Amino acid sequence: MADLSVIAKPYAKAVFEFANENSLSQEWSMLLKTFAKLIEDNSVQSIITSPIFSQPEIIEVLKDQLNEKFYNFLALLAQNKKLTLLPLISDQFELFTNTQNNSKVAKVTLAYSADKDLLDSLKASLERKFGCSMNLEVEINPAIVGGAIVRVGDTVIDNSVSGRLEKLKSILLS
Repeated sequence: MADLSVIAKPYAKAVFEFANENSLSQEWSMLLKTFAKLIEDNSVQSIITSPIFSQPEIIEVLKDQLNEKFYNFLALLAQNKKLTLLPLISDQFELFTNTQNNSKVAKVTLAYSADKDLLDSLKASLERKFGCSMNLEVEINPAIVGGAIVRVGDTVIDNSVSGRLEKLKSILLS
């Protein structure tokens, strides 16, 4: 089976170019992220893949709620049975946007919520380290106990308490 990100890339590229040409990048980014989250929901997945309704029928319900261009994009995906690619299309769109803006996304996992000053300091440190502007996506996961795990592209910086305990455990067991 083909890598789904390869299938999603032309859709993302076309949407990116359209959004750029029409100064709609922020709006389309938000729409793509919103619908990507929706599509990732298990109950929505079961409706989309159900034989009871076709994907175009499902999208038709949204026609009056969306702007015409975004509706047409969703209708095209539905017609080609590619609605489940929306999360990948959204990710690719963000990659194109970040490349154009010389920025990267840092996915930060914290054990608890952090104040703005701490996040600003982390962002500044990451910008110095990677030499570009950063957009932080913060996720809270109490299982890491403390510290942070930062993912930027293929780079993972694990400064979590759980990560350090795991390293200590492997050292002690070897």
